Amino acid sequence: MKTKRYQWMFKVAVMTLAFLLLFGLLAPNFVKELVAKEIDHLHIQVESKEGNQAVYDPVLPDYTIKYGKDFAEHGGFHNEVWHYRANLKGDDGLDYGVQWTVYRVANGDHQGVGWENAQIYTAQVVVSTSKHSWSQQRIARGGIGQAGVMMYPFRLWIDDWSWVSNNNFAIASQLNVKTDDFQVTLQNAAYGPFVLNGDKGYEKTHDLMSTASYSFSAPFIKAKGSLILNGKAVKVSGIAWLDKEWGNHLVANRSLRWDTFNLHLSDGRVLSLTQYHNPQNIRYISGSLSSKNGSTIKIKDSEVRIYPIEKQQLLNGRLLPLRWVIELPNYQISLITQSLNKELWLPFWIPSWEGPIEVTGSHKGVGFMQLTGY
Repeated sequence: MKTKRYQWMFKVAVMTLAFLLLFGLLAPNFVKELVAKEIDHLHIQVESKEGNQAVYDPVLPDYTIKYGKDFAEHGGFHNEVWHYRANLKGDDGLDYGVQWTVYRVANGDHQGVGWENAQIYTAQVVVSTSKHSWSQQRIARGGIGQAGVMMYPFRLWIDDWSWVSNNNFAIASQLNVKTDDFQVTLQNAAYGPFVLNGDKGYEKTHDLMSTASYSFSAPFIKAKGSLILNGKAVKVSGIAWLDKEWGNHLVANRSLRWDTFNLHLSDGRVLSLTQYHNPQNIRYISGSLSSKNGSTIKIKDSEVRIYPIEKQQLLNGRLLPLRWVIELPNYQISLITQSLNKELWLPFWIPSWEGPIEVTGSHKGVGFMQLTGY
């Protein structure tokens, strides 16, 4: 009886969200804020239910990642994310950042069909320059054709937003996003190998607790295409980065905070670092330094220092650390990061600051920073 009540509550919430999201495209900002609150409420309900009842597959260190298979959905795990970021230069001379993120969260450990499918998808897209940004979020239920993942070949979609490929590797591929206010069409091609994060794809997120995920990246991507912003088209090209991660602790713990940096350095290498903060403010750093010839160095927690040097207040009143120092003395790397647009707080399903950054110091470069849990 309790399970049926939760299912009924969830269906009502999904239908309410669908109406609010549709109406929110035309409504004032207070309606969009209401949608964000409803999504947050839905997230709490899912956590409450599944924390007591659901049993998911364990994340174990002996799993062998296969790229052509693991771009697919892993429904036996609680959550999953496909995360794409691109640093682009427009033919108008401006720098553009593009973020496309899709989360899958299971509303239970059952594998039903249609409305009994346990999977929830949410997608968010952000386009930004140094002075402006355009963003939108959508949420949908898996199993009814509105959102999902297909293989042979790869296709990830929610409504008419899609990431499509002619193979199972999600690269080469095309990203297609269209809203009332903006449009993104980007072709992507790899110029280097995939990278297994952590220990052969098994990535710990805490030094003491047994929390971990499976994770791999495609950090060597060339992107080109077009953006339509406020009715004006601009051609763009640049470099991009794609992460794929799945497990059981990616979005469930509201007390967990992390700082993530994905950087393309001027010498051709890519640096990925994530600093996790637990409720006791004990920090754990995971990262890698990779070259396009296939070599990857796992960065140990003791080898890196990451600390903020400047906090800035956003228009919404939040005070965030948007300028950082990253030091890896063993690799002669000492960097200072700088955000290109500080007003990129994203009040999405998982609220965070995320946007393009540039780096100076021992190396120049570009990339993205994400601050979650602030």
